Amino acid sequence: MFTTMLEKDIPNHNFQFPEALERYLGELLHERIDVRPFEATRSLPSFIERTYTLYEARILGRHCVIVARLDGRGTPADIAKHIDIVRNATNATVAFATMTISAHNRSRLIGQGVPFIVPGNQLYIPDLAIDLREHFRAPRHRQADGLSPAAQTVLFHHILRPDRSVITPSLLAERLHYSAMSIGRAFDDLVAAGLAETIRHGKERHIHFKSEGRQLLEEATPLLRSPVRSLKFVRGNAFGASLKQAGEAALSQLTELARPRIDTFGVPASGWKAISQTVGLIETDRDEADCIIETWSYDPAALSDTSTVDPLSLYAQFRDHRDERVAMAADRLLEHLTW
Repeated sequence: MFTTMLEKDIPNHNFQFPEALERYLGELLHERIDVRPFEATRSLPSFIERTYTLYEARILGRHCVIVARLDGRGTPADIAKHIDIVRNATNATVAFATMTISAHNRSRLIGQGVPFIVPGNQLYIPDLAIDLREHFRAPRHRQADGLSPAAQTVLFHHILRPDRSVITPSLLAERLHYSAMSIGRAFDDLVAAGLAETIRHGKERHIHFKSEGRQLLEEATPLLRSPVRSLKFVRGNAFGASLKQAGEAALSQLTELARPRIDTFGVPASGWKAISQTVGLIETDRDEADCIIETWSYDPAALSDTSTVDPLSLYAQFRDHRDERVAMAADRLLEHLTW
């Protein structure tokens, strides 16, 4: 919740906010921006007006409705839903606005493509091709489809096991079950994303991340992708194959989430056929299944020494889940890590 992330008390005077917004937008866009109250249409649900203060402005020639909430309440998932409601009712470019926001919630909004404005810190409206970062940092190049599986594996390995000696493609390839060439391409992806840089030492190429720990994860969050490629409902004893527990079954082991009725296990997609034949797992209908198999874009065993898949991969899978309880459990995974 934004409420817990406020850095200082914000006076509840909505009349001060339009002026702050006008100054901020004018300084960044080098043009006069008039922010004025927006008169809601009949098609807009009444709870939107009770929850938010609505403004309108023309930004870069487009009619924009600004949905402001200065009390700091509301989850990123709820805000995304409410922005969609206002957009559908007004047919305008709609942006959420607040006076302060945590880096984590900011990443969640960016990950869901929710436009937002934080006067003095950030202006993010992808519909207008605007992404001006905190403290006026230059926009970072973003890959449209997120990190590659190998790049995400390298990133998660570094956060979970920050071993300074394992920074070359050959050493990481051995640990992460990739070829050295694939790890080299992963380095390129991480550099292109602005998360790391590489330096040559003789014939070896070393990777160095620009941030560490939680800050690094927050910067990478908009680029994270679920590792799961497909779900398979199977009959057979998956426990006998020493597979990693995955999905909501693993999430329930690592958090307070209620355990699902059926167990889930993760396997690398490239190894599913051999594993199923060796263990005798047979695909079947959902109602007849003994367990669920998730096939992953990378090997879940490469990042975990426990009986479950690693917490960062679970976070990438469930952070934007439609069930708020599951999404909140994914957030709690990060609280249990040693940063």
